[in-house]
Amino acid sequence: MKLEDLLKECPECGSKDKTAHRQIIDNHNAHARLDTFKCNNCSYIFEKKDPEKDEKTEILKKLNKL
Repeated sequence: MKLEDLLKECPECGSKDKTAHRQIIDNHNAHARLDTFKCNNCSYIFEKKDPEKDEKTEILKKLNKL
């Protein structure tokens, strides 16, 4: 998501407050994957990444196999 998209108003309620939700990767507690951006007022989801297409996830899967 681009910075311009983060500054836009929510299409549901008009709020500009958003929270980034991350998912901690199990074996690597220092690493997290960005999951979604949600509106603080109405919980509208702005962006959800597909975990299968995430490069970092694929690299970590390979490292976990070693």
